[in-house]
Amino acid sequence: METRQQKALNTKKKISETALQLFKEKSFNQVTVDEILKKANSSKGAFYTHFKSKHDIFLEKFKEIDNYYVEELINIIEKEERCKDKLAVFFRLQMAYIENDLGVDVVRSIYEVELNTERESFFLMPDRPLYCILTGIFKEGQKTGEFRSDLSLKTMLTTCLRIMRGILYDWSLHNGSFSLEEEQELLFRMMIREFI
Repeated sequence: METRQQKALNTKKKISETALQLFKEKSFNQVTVDEILKKANSSKGAFYTHFKSKHDIFLEKFKEIDNYYVEELINIIEKEERCKDKLAVFFRLQMAYIENDLGVDVVRSIYEVELNTERESFFLMPDRPLYCILTGIFKEGQKTGEFRSDLSLKTMLTTCLRIMRGILYDWSLHNGSFSLEEEQELLFRMMIREFI
């Protein structure tokens, strides 16, 4: 027998998965909350218990991605001795995860939502684990003399994030027709060379 808490988590998951599937099929702006609820066989009360709006469903997805960075990638990159190798492994695994686990339709929908200037973009929230992990690597690299000290941590992070977003946006424009894992290698290798 399901507990009340487990049932609530299952309902939230079902609504979220249904919404993401509809966003893939029709795009974020073309999907209504009523349509999500009808397909998920759920109620408005259940939806608004878990989410303030459709946008909150993407916030949950971002949290899932950030959890992947914290729970999986940190342990893997910490095995590397050099900071440039930590970055290279991080970017390779990050892009493989996005390509294989999220897919181009979810990424395209995320960009569609995040380009709406009426709300704060999750991309710009400075306390995201992604930003903390990268800043930590840059800081360590400067401390050990592996990275240039004439670049601020903010400059290094901003450069990195813009390249990351650019790759993902371009991949979305090309409907996933190239490998993110392969494409990132050239671009991030060029970026890392500039940091040394």
